[in-house]
Amino acid sequence: MHQFYKNSIGLVSLLLAGCSGGNTSDERTPSTVDNLPPVTGNLIIPDNRYLDGYQVLLVGNSHVTANDLAQVLRGMLVKGTGKPVTSVVAPGWRYLDERLTDGVTRSTLQGNDWSHVIWQAQKYSTTGLYSYPTDASEHWIASSKQLGATPILFPEHPRQGNVEEGMRVYLLHKGIASREASCVAPVGPAWDAAIAAMPQVAMHSDGNHASIEGTFLTALLFYQVISGEVSESLPYMPEIKVAEQHQAVLRQIASEAIQQYSDCEY
Repeated sequence: MHQFYKNSIGLVSLLLAGCSGGNTSDERTPSTVDNLPPVTGNLIIPDNRYLDGYQVLLVGNSHVTANDLAQVLRGMLVKGTGKPVTSVVAPGWRYLDERLTDGVTRSTLQGNDWSHVIWQAQKYSTTGLYSYPTDASEHWIASSKQLGATPILFPEHPRQGNVEEGMRVYLLHKGIASREASCVAPVGPAWDAAIAAMPQVAMHSDGNHASIEGTFLTALLFYQVISGEVSESLPYMPEIKVAEQHQAVLRQIASEAIQQYSDCEY
């Protein structure tokens, strides 16, 4: 991690202790991908919405495992499309730059014929005052496309009570996609809309991680990006412990968020 002042090391460590990211200098650090296997950049996004089945890999930290997101997403895809679906989480809880040389992530990515890869855990400043390099995320996007998988960036939802973080983190990921084309799920904007529309519903479990309602909304966004089907058309899913009326509102919010914020540019 780039150290911007010697006396800031403690602050940086404290901020990085959370799953959402940390704090660093605006000065871009040297590339973290210089000594890695080369990948072909700026390929078009593979459009795998119409495959006969989906194999989805989720890569990130605790946000991709909260409330078994992979299986909630799998249930939606099976119910909404009737297709066979595999949905698994890559080993380990790491930031994307730390996964470049972990010896596991690359082998997992290359070890299966994934149709879609969801990438979460780009480091970001919790204060919004500083920036982290994004070249690791861009490398993983390019690697996904080179293997024929649709890359989907997963911008973290806002922390509880933070009214600006969701959109800021979403725009950070849109910036990454402008340099290396990728789908971007509009998680932050959708969460902002849900919090405003359903103030009585707890979207967080601990102020940082998602409650089951939050996981349900995030999964809806990925469902629509992956399948191309409208989230609002999904039926009630009693196996997911979210009240029927809340599921209906969240489905509508997810559909509107995808419509308002472009998710993929094939």
